[in-house]
Amino acid sequence: MTDDLVVERDGAVATLTLNRPEQRNAISYDMWVRFPALLAELDADEAVRAVVLTGAGEKAFSAGADIKDFEETRSTPERARNYRHAVNEACDALNALSKPTIAAICGYCLGGGLELAVCADLRIASADAQFGLPAAKRGIAVSHAHIDRLMRLVGPGEAAYFMLTGRSVSAERALASGIVSVVVDGDALMEEARALAEEVASLSPVSHRTHKQVIRDLLEFGAADQVPAEKASIMDGAEASEDFMEGVRSFREKRPPDFPGR
Repeated sequence: MTDDLVVERDGAVATLTLNRPEQRNAISYDMWVRFPALLAELDADEAVRAVVLTGAGEKAFSAGADIKDFEETRSTPERARNYRHAVNEACDALNALSKPTIAAICGYCLGGGLELAVCADLRIASADAQFGLPAAKRGIAVSHAHIDRLMRLVGPGEAAYFMLTGRSVSAERALASGIVSVVVDGDALMEEARALAEEVASLSPVSHRTHKQVIRDLLEFGAADQVPAEKASIMDGAEASEDFMEGVRSFREKRPPDFPGR
């Protein structure tokens, strides 16, 4: 049986693929459950410095949660609650990864697929990509955490458009609203995503970990002067790191840096 989640490592970049192309990469309950452990493994692998998340085939990043699961996994309030927890834990694990993450999106990026994609640090999309959260079409309610992430990207008005109409928007509109950073031709998507991941992976892991935490702190506390001192002290560690010293040394020696990641 083909694995529904495939991890491939190539140099400093790991690619995690939703591998159900015949189902438009719909995410099953078992896939949601497996995400945290797979991501923890990538986080612990010092050789991996950037992670690309994508969907197999050319039709979809992911068309969302697998509706065929619903009778078994969401048919009662208790089952629905357990399912929601599994989705939240998967998305939280991606959001909390210490390494830069890039979602490479083609075709459909809907429902749970979009909820997962907005947990990546960066999103690059093909020109044919479509984005939507059609939860209301199925009587499903999307939780605070997922709408909050979307709203921080696009603002309350655009988030309300997604949630209240259930409509999908084009890659062009997603770029304008801030969901994605880059739109490319479909046949160039993975090449461009890989190039971006390699560029990111060549930079300082210490800087990346620090900046990801600073962004989280600012989102949580609202402003720099509201961040607790123990959180702000992360800068002391960065400035005492081997990466910082290597950055200074390589600049002085007029050569590319070779960051140890410590």
